[in-house]
Amino acid sequence: MVTTYQLVLELVLLVALPATVGPVLAHWIGVRAKRRGSTPARVRGLRILASVVWVSILVVGLSVTLGSYNFLSTLTFSAIAGIAVTLALQTTLQNFVSGLLLLHHGALRVGDSILFSGAKGTVVDLGLVSTVVRLDDGTLAFVSNSNLLSGPLINYTAAKRFSGEY
Repeated sequence: MVTTYQLVLELVLLVALPATVGPVLAHWIGVRAKRRGSTPARVRGLRILASVVWVSILVVGLSVTLGSYNFLSTLTFSAIAGIAVTLALQTTLQNFVSGLLLLHHGALRVGDSILFSGAKGTVVDLGLVSTVVRLDDGTLAFVSNSNLLSGPLINYTAAKRFSGEY
C-alpha cells in the first residue's frame, strides 16, 4: 500500500523536480553554447533538444506517479501527438530536407554568386533550414532552402566545381 508520504515523494522527485529544473537546465545549456560561440540556430536547437528531454522525463514521471494507465490509450495519444507535431513542423522539415540536399549535392557554397526568383546576390551563410544571401543592393535575404531548391536557381560560380560532370 502506498502511503501519502511516498506519493508526495514521488510527485516531488518525478514531477516537480523535472518541471522546475528542466527549463533552468535548458536555458543554462543555451547560455553555455552561446558563450562558446555557437550559432544562434545551434543554440536554439540545443535548447529545444533539452526541452524535449525534460518534458519527456516529466511525462514519464506523471505516468509513474499516477499509477495504472491504459497502454492502448497512451499509444493512441502518442500517435495523435506525433501526427500533430509532424503537421506543425511540415514546412521546417521540408526546408531541412532541402538543406540536406543542397549541401549533399554541393549546389551552393558560401561565396557563390546566385540568381533566384529574379534576385541576384552572394551566399553569405548556408544553413540546414535557410540560406542567407547578400543582395547586390547590400540587403540580406533569408531564403528558405525549399524555395531555393524548387525555384529556378542559377549559380554563376559553380561552373568550375562541376566541370566535367555536366
